[in-house]
Amino acid sequence: MKRLVPGQPALPFVFTRSSAPHPARSALSKSTLSALTLSLLPLLCSAQDDPNRPMAKSAALSPAQTAAQLTLPEGFRTELVAGEPQVIQPIAYTIDDRGRLWVIENTNYPECPGTPKDRVLVFEDTQGNGTFDRRTVFWDKATFTSGIAVGFGGVWLGAPPNLLYIPIADGETPKPAGPPEIVLDGWGNQDTHETVNGMIWGPDGWLYGTQGVFTHSLVGRPGASKSERVSINAGVWRFHPQQGTFERWAEGGSNQWGIDWNDHGEAFFEACVIPHMWHAMEGARYQRQAGTHDNPYTYGDIQTIAWGRYEKAGYAGSMIYLGGVFPPVWRDRVFFNDIHMNRMRCESLERTGSGYRSVRQPEFVFSQDAWYRGLSAQYGPDGGVFLNDWYDKVPCHQQKAYTDRTNGRMYKIVTDAVKPVKVDLARSSDAELVAMQLNPNDWYVRHARRLLQERGASAGTTSALEAVLFENTDPTRQLRALWALHGQKALSENTLLKTLAAGNEHVRGWAATLAVENGTPSAPVLQTLLALGKNEPSPLVRRRLASAAQRLTPEHSWSLVTALAKHPDASDANLPLLYWYAAESCIAEVPARALELFKTTAVPLLQEYSTRRLVALALE
Repeated sequence: MKRLVPGQPALPFVFTRSSAPHPARSALSKSTLSALTLSLLPLLCSAQDDPNRPMAKSAALSPAQTAAQLTLPEGFRTELVAGEPQVIQPIAYTIDDRGRLWVIENTNYPECPGTPKDRVLVFEDTQGNGTFDRRTVFWDKATFTSGIAVGFGGVWLGAPPNLLYIPIADGETPKPAGPPEIVLDGWGNQDTHETVNGMIWGPDGWLYGTQGVFTHSLVGRPGASKSERVSINAGVWRFHPQQGTFERWAEGGSNQWGIDWNDHGEAFFEACVIPHMWHAMEGARYQRQAGTHDNPYTYGDIQTIAWGRYEKAGYAGSMIYLGGVFPPVWRDRVFFNDIHMNRMRCESLERTGSGYRSVRQPEFVFSQDAWYRGLSAQYGPDGGVFLNDWYDKVPCHQQKAYTDRTNGRMYKIVTDAVKPVKVDLARSSDAELVAMQLNPNDWYVRHARRLLQERGASAGTTSALEAVLFENTDPTRQLRALWALHGQKALSENTLLKTLAAGNEHVRGWAATLAVENGTPSAPVLQTLLALGKNEPSPLVRRRLASAAQRLTPEHSWSLVTALAKHPDASDANLPLLYWYAAESCIAEVPARALELFKTTAVPLLQEYSTRRLVALALE
């Protein structure tokens, strides 16, 4: 089968609008036109994307038929995990420490919050033979739920207007140990395909998620005042499960639905309508599909890293494959589903300056079934990749009447190297969890790291993790140890100072990120950060220092950002703007700093923006 070719032109479809009625159109009813439009949409989209690509043309196949006809690269095949009536409308899912699938059904869509009738299902392979033979209804009172994570003794559900936590009872059968707790509220629902979603544990021990641009949230603890809340209407957020802290981690974009990290802890998300691929950086402000940034003095926003632009598409479910079983060429590539085009895209990520750019690769999945709506790909303990299929006649949310709420499937993509396993990581000792930080399958790394965070530090785990950090020669393994130490609150000042002097740029950069998480690093650590600001040769580390500057007090932030601004970074895609985001609040506090920055910076954009900000202050 022919693959997509970068740069291949789309077919020259042109749409025009006329004030006069078309003679043929006047003879058709509104409902007939709607039906025709919906039936042609998948074909039109496929043709626009690649005229040599077979078009999705079948419809309403059985779950087994849809799984069987998915086209994959040579050596890969699809297994059906579950299909209707076992599961319907599986909008999101996660995998727990035992390899069980926790799946949200959302039959309320597009009505939010809807009625409390949706379910959280748990699918389990009890024999360890690859067949998910047990299905349990964990909770059947969900409303409009679009995000899920498991950890810290319970299930976390994004269900606007709330982020819920449901404790899990001990025992073999998953069931609630108590009623849902509202952890946060204020999540918006103005656009029901852009609600809170993509929930995933980050390497730093926070729960991350995404939200789209036409949904307006004002998030905080129940009962919090407006001034205590955080606004978000496009961006990436995070919540610390132990500290109870909520942050808007980055802002902008469009309707992003999922975020993931590569082997070096760099995050990426995909977006719809605007260019599709984005490098997620703390404190970044990205191009927006609509609206304006909260800070009117942003002046410029960070742009896409995409190689180009796909035609007519909507995306969901970022996954960077680190499962350790697929052939090495697939490792550290980003996979995301193209809902309109009935396929899963694949791109590689290449370093450039302080960040990355995406490079188009052959697509990973294509379906001839026009109802196929793949959403989220996630690799599990055996290295195979799970995939939920919303399965619907329409690709988005065009008409309520055409949304079929009786369908849904779960698949698994495997190779001959994928061997079923039966796991229960919670039964592992601390030493075994530390050893898992060296596992080639990052599923074990992530789950073991979170369990270590839940348990807290001990002298034995700290010593073992520090040995990996300072003695292992692989920077990706050093990073894993660094993240685990941080999650356990076992990252001592001495260890942090040594790590800030590490030979690898990713390790130094992450050390800088972790050093300022609480905004008040110790005096020796702060001195080291300022020295790095002056002398750091790596643009990647300078990028993390620029993000770090936004978390410091204005005085310390100014010292760091003015040191960074003397580097010749004018042509970098990220650094000038990240420097500005840190500098702007400092100038607002002390306007004379604008003149200082103008005189000392090697970045012309900072001269322009500092002048504009000074004028704005004078006019206030």
